Amino acid sequence: METNAGERMSQHKTNIQAFVAAATSSADQVVRAYCGMVAIELVLKQATQMTDHNVPGALNVFAHRFAVGHQQGCKIRLIALSTQLSNALTAISVQGKDGAARFAPAGSYPYIRYTRHSADGWPAPATSTQQAKALADAVASTRSYLATKFQKSL
Repeated sequence: METNAGERMSQHKTNIQAFVAAATSSADQVVRAYCGMVAIELVLKQATQMTDHNVPGALNVFAHRFAVGHQQGCKIRLIALSTQLSNALTAISVQGKDGAARFAPAGSYPYIRYTRHSADGWPAPATSTQQAKALADAVASTRSYLATKFQKSL
């Protein structure tokens, strides 16, 4: 009985739906990426028991656990999506705690809340519109793939 209650409590369906709605409705690319990453993280936490914000790492774990056998192509695709997310995240220039520019770590997407947008006049390194869009597109592709191939609520 407790297992079922625990499983229900870990679903976070309302939160996932809210972040997906924000990800798909925002005009801002970083907001789209951030909200999409939160939704992916919540889904992957259920499947992999991840304890941090390393979505690309959890995606790799998910690929190795669930995309096996007849879904071998899915495993390859998930690993490729993980690499795309990592690369897109590490291209985002953010404000460090010390005030200096740094690049977002692949294993902790929440850093993108402090994106240094070139449009705001930040000196280099700063995040271009194209870099923000590349991240948002990688997140959207990952959400779509998980939803389509693994029936995840994204």
